[in-house]
Amino acid sequence: MLVFALLIPVGVLFGQAWQGQSDRLSFAAKERHGIEYLTTLGQVTTALTDAQSAAVAGRQVDRAAVTRAVDATTAVDDRLGEDLRTSERWSGLRVKIEALASVPPGDRGRIYDAYGEVTDLLLALYGKVRENSQLIRDPEADTYFLQDGAAEELPESVVAAGRFADLVVLAARRPASERAAAISDLNAARSGVLDPAADLADDLQSAVDSTESRTLGGNLLSRLDRFRRSMDGLAASAGSLDGRSSLPPTDRLNSARVEMQAAASELSNSILAELDVLIADRQSSVRGERVISLAAFALAVLGCAVPILLALARRRRRRRPFGGPHRPAPARAAAQERNESEWEPVGAAR
Repeated sequence: MLVFALLIPVGVLFGQAWQGQSDRLSFAAKERHGIEYLTTLGQVTTALTDAQSAAVAGRQVDRAAVTRAVDATTAVDDRLGEDLRTSERWSGLRVKIEALASVPPGDRGRIYDAYGEVTDLLLALYGKVRENSQLIRDPEADTYFLQDGAAEELPESVVAAGRFADLVVLAARRPASERAAAISDLNAARSGVLDPAADLADDLQSAVDSTESRTLGGNLLSRLDRFRRSMDGLAASAGSLDGRSSLPPTDRLNSARVEMQAAASELSNSILAELDVLIADRQSSVRGERVISLAAFALAVLGCAVPILLALARRRRRRRPFGGPHRPAPARAAAQERNESEWEPVGAAR
């Protein structure tokens, strides 16, 4: 009974440990689903900002690139949308993206507004994926800062840079009487580009400072440097925007935007890849803990079983008879009975 009493708390502790490990594995698995979804959203972001800049500038829009990015996200949403609860939002966003082709090509202001509505919905979907995949509640400092940079600051920077370049194109077509308002809009848009970029740099530096990974810093900081240089080049290509100088050439600004977007895409893929590696390592660690817990529980059960088996063996030995009258073997007993029957009369006569 004492052994069984000791086994009960051991079993309770093992059950709690096993459940906690199961919860951590499920948490990490959902985070990795979110990372996969965010990777395809990055492709959509790049394709949409390219399409927006081309449409506002009156160039040919690469519809094939947009379609490929949308199809890739649709395939991921078909697999993971129910788990991440994003299917409804993605379906509505996809309809909006497809409707962009019907916007009249000559109305550039309307084109800008239509793409702005779509990219706002796209950024909201980023937040939905972060929330429902639980990336936003990641308990580790390095992975938290990585997901914040990749799923919030970086896409905001890309969208803001595209809008800034497009506003320069629109400002050049506005009448002189609206020049002051155009310059004010451009300065506000440039701040919208630089602020999330600075926050992104802070996030990545915090992730590198808090991580135990030996490869995280080397893999990210060089790409971050390229991204920051591209952002500085975009800001410099816009000129002073003081209202006295002429507006920057749209071709030069668009080239700076393309370089920034390429650097952002490279950085985003690197961040998400490193984030996935860190969470996969965490899963492996939890699986190792499970093996140790299972082995410890098995040893505890075995340790409790040994005294039980020894007690049963002692009880069996105590129940086995050691004394009592001698019982001869059956053959010897029969011979003895015959001898006694033959000599009995003689003994009786005497």
